[in-house]
Amino acid sequence: MRWFYSGSVTKSAAELDRLVNDVILAEDFNPRDLQGFSATQELKRMDEHTDGSESFPAADGWRRGTVKIPLPKAKVQHDSEASAPTLEVNNVYYRPFLASIKAAYEDVAARQYHFIPFKLFSCAASASEAHPPPVERLYSEAYNSDALNKLNDEIQEKARSDREPGDDPEMEYAVAPIALYSDSTHLTNFGVASLWPVYYWIASLSKYIRVMPTAFAAHHLAYIPSLPDIIQQAYEQQYGCPPTAAILRFCKKELIQQIWLLLLDDDFVTAYVHGFVVECGDGIKRRIFPRILTYSADYPEKCLIACIKFLGRCPCPDCLVEKSRIHFMGTKSDMALRRKKVREDTPWLRRTLSRVRGWIFGRGFAPEGKHIEGILGATSTSPNQSAFSRRLAEFGFDIYRTLVPDLMHEFELGVWKSTVMHLIRILTCIGTSTVNELNSRFASVPTFGRDTIRRFGTNVAGLKKMAARDFEDMVQCAIPVFEGLLPTAHDHVVHQMLFRLATWHALAKLRLHSDTTLSHLENLTRALGQAMRAFKSKVCPSYNTRELDKEVAARARRRLKKRKDTKNNNGTSLPQHSKSEDHDGERVRKEFNLNTYKFHRLGDYTSSIRQTGTIEGTSTQTGELEHRRCKHFYVRTNKNATFVSQIAKHQRRERFVNDIHQRAPGAKEPGARKHSARRLFTRRTAGPLQLGPDDFEPLGPVSPRDHHRISDDQRHHVDITGFVLENKDDPAVDNFARELRYHVVERLHELHNPSPSPTNTPHFVLSSQDLAALRIRHNRMYIHKRMLVNYTSYDMRRQQDSINPSSHNDIMLLAPAGSSHPHLYARVLGIFHVNVYLAGHGTEEPTLLQVLWVRWFNLDESAPWGLDACALPRLEFAPLYDDPFGFISPDQVLRSIHLIPAFAHGRSDVALPGYTLARSDDEEDEDWNFYYVGIFSDRDIFMRFLSGGIGHQKVYSSTPTAHQNTYDDGEEELEGDTLASAAREEDADQDMEYHEPDGPDGMGSSSDEEGADVVERDVEEEAADFGYAPSDSDSSSDSGSEQPSEDEPAGRHQEKSEWLC
Repeated sequence: MRWFYSGSVTKSAAELDRLVNDVILAEDFNPRDLQGFSATQELKRMDEHTDGSESFPAADGWRRGTVKIPLPKAKVQHDSEASAPTLEVNNVYYRPFLASIKAAYEDVAARQYHFIPFKLFSCAASASEAHPPPVERLYSEAYNSDALNKLNDEIQEKARSDREPGDDPEMEYAVAPIALYSDSTHLTNFGVASLWPVYYWIASLSKYIRVMPTAFAAHHLAYIPSLPDIIQQAYEQQYGCPPTAAILRFCKKELIQQIWLLLLDDDFVTAYVHGFVVECGDGIKRRIFPRILTYSADYPEKCLIACIKFLGRCPCPDCLVEKSRIHFMGTKSDMALRRKKVREDTPWLRRTLSRVRGWIFGRGFAPEGKHIEGILGATSTSPNQSAFSRRLAEFGFDIYRTLVPDLMHEFELGVWKSTVMHLIRILTCIGTSTVNELNSRFASVPTFGRDTIRRFGTNVAGLKKMAARDFEDMVQCAIPVFEGLLPTAHDHVVHQMLFRLATWHALAKLRLHSDTTLSHLENLTRALGQAMRAFKSKVCPSYNTRELDKEVAARARRRLKKRKDTKNNNGTSLPQHSKSEDHDGERVRKEFNLNTYKFHRLGDYTSSIRQTGTIEGTSTQTGELEHRRCKHFYVRTNKNATFVSQIAKHQRRERFVNDIHQRAPGAKEPGARKHSARRLFTRRTAGPLQLGPDDFEPLGPVSPRDHHRISDDQRHHVDITGFVLENKDDPAVDNFARELRYHVVERLHELHNPSPSPTNTPHFVLSSQDLAALRIRHNRMYIHKRMLVNYTSYDMRRQQDSINPSSHNDIMLLAPAGSSHPHLYARVLGIFHVNVYLAGHGTEEPTLLQVLWVRWFNLDESAPWGLDACALPRLEFAPLYDDPFGFISPDQVLRSIHLIPAFAHGRSDVALPGYTLARSDDEEDEDWNFYYVGIFSDRDIFMRFLSGGIGHQKVYSSTPTAHQNTYDDGEEELEGDTLASAAREEDADQDMEYHEPDGPDGMGSSSDEEGADVVERDVEEEAADFGYAPSDSDSSSDSGSEQPSEDEPAGRHQEKSEWLC
């Protein structure tokens, strides 16, 4: 511990535990091996082994390069671009692109690569050959996307008809799909140190591994230097004046293109055409053809890569839709215009750019002057030639097709952030008390899961230090929070918009899509556009919205920076601003703007998912997480001018050490990690049937095959009779002992007399003799701290929830067949087990029965819910006359659920008057009158309500069939509004087109040539896994007829009043 509290302050308690457990206590640890140890010497030896020469020398090691960028000047002519003055940019650290790809395929992680792309299909189980089940296309990974399948078809055609000379006929030809990412990042909270990395991933690796920083799947390709400050002096020395802002923009684009020309060298181009032979990590020799599949970046970075103007007339890198028409997003005419006006890298464009650059350097035209704008301005193209176009365009590569949508920057930090900011501006207009109420509601939203929904701060409206993760949580919980804060006439419009935003976000972020969910997303995109335009035209004009405090401070900082920059460039300070400019203390009026690139981009997500896989696999969030590694490396540098080279060395060392670890016997597979026990929740005072946070309870290993896990420890026990007597005045404890005995006896009979078909068995009726025969060992309940529930998520992954009576204690269960709602809901008040047996019934060896004591919720039938109603399911606690408390088996729990208070409906003690154990101490003897089910809090929960989750059994459908349009009832009618009148175009009366998926023959369901996999839904196996059994009648009934629920649990076919005991 003295070592822990001395030296560096960055050591954590977790790191100390890891030092002791993973190093000192390791079986192969020998202190004598460390005699004479020197960290400096070992690092030097490591560098010599990995590099092989003085300065970055191994085939895939780091290099230090130099690029030159030409400097143009308006009205200054040169003989050619080659004769123009140049600025030399040194210290470009990069790795040879081709060599690094070879190293990636030789790595042990290549054992998990999918070398042969395929198409994935879902086929529902069918009991009748006369009615074959429908086949549906699934979209999940890059290697089952359309784009990679098309690239693979081209390579396989080459393998058949144009093999490389000398290749063995059996040698496999494969595509190396490259997923690129680049973005600048600050390395410190204070100061100017920054890094501009370029990463790439091999998209043949599953995204579930690829997105994890611990998998070391990211390959660092280059560290791009920023445009050096010396450009000001160099330019002025050459031309006698400082560069204009237009010249600096031109030079910045030139810099990144010159660096990409350095990376896309002749070796890479040769491999692009002819491939390269490598023995992969799985021991098979293949000819690999590198292909750039995606390029993930935020919008400013996309403008640099695509060589287009930032927020120009046509701001999108994918199409040529003008900015003035962006607010029509989602209409049929807008979607048709995107397809018609695609931005393409054509031979004409390349010839035009070559001619324009000749004018800039040969005739002295300004890069953004009227002559250049007259040619390039209509498409917002900048006079820079893309390195990708120069190197790869002749082989059919188009950089515009690789710039995929970015959900984090475009929606969470874009459309949603701007929307919630304007809502806060509106609430500010209504009054400060309304803003305070918003903050209070957000602070009262309960957390959910390990870190699915985190605790909100007390000043959410201030929007201070909020990351994309925080805005994501806000959109998932916004509906109950904003309810009732605006006047009634506006509240409905805002509610509908918030519901559409949350639904769109949940659909777009699914990890597994099908043709059905993509059809929903297409329709919802149109509905979202309608809702956003309705908000702008019906709500926003009623309020004089002004800047928030955060915006006023940001504007002041921008003005100060502008004055400093102008003084540095001209030697004089900025002139006093005119009367038309706003003073720092005034708040500028702010309008809600829909003509933004980020809003426009929402229409491209469906096509992007089909082309390159789900958004999770191409999100910039993965790159942002990799930035953390660079920031950790920066802490270990000496922070002088050479810190970039030191970061490169640290990156190389870390990968070398990780490779050794992965190749060691018994090493975990890449990407495997150990979850921490950290939980985010507000601690409550433990009740009599709850353990406190400091109470120790061994849980033991948890198998993913088990439905749940509860400790069998018996150190914490409560006497049943004493518990009832101590709480005799509590209505929650009324009939506690009797109902517990009913529940235990019924379960014992089910254990001793199992029925092959529980759903057809009459409900068991207890007799007085059965109750009299029950024996509870020592009359004790053994209390437990938590319960772990395993379940299969919609994307066919095993997931786990932790249920704790003192924190995350709301659960969902499957409703009985024929119910109007798919689930039942309850709050767990206690987790315990009893040791019981029935006297006179054979053996008297006690049986350990695990029991959950719950408080039931009822569905508020007066409140419509669902996608059509744009409303969340609303619950209320069951009143005293409706058996609000009961006992259930842990087997009946489906998973945990996030319930958010309906803040607008207030609190009361109507359902349960007075003090009770059923409430925590901080609830002050009152319950919220209603709760909303947080169906957007978790993607798996959302799919349970939408239906169609491949990993779920189909028990309920709240949506119409795929060919029906749930969201589109015509373009909105907004009288006197120019946005709506323009949106009601010739296609407004047409129905939304939907193409039914082809049958098995049309899609090549199992053909090896098509590379298709068919996923069968094994409902019986999952039912057994959850402790539920499908009805025998299900398998014998016709697949086209209406069938009872396959997920119906044993003994759950009765109404709640019959089985809650």
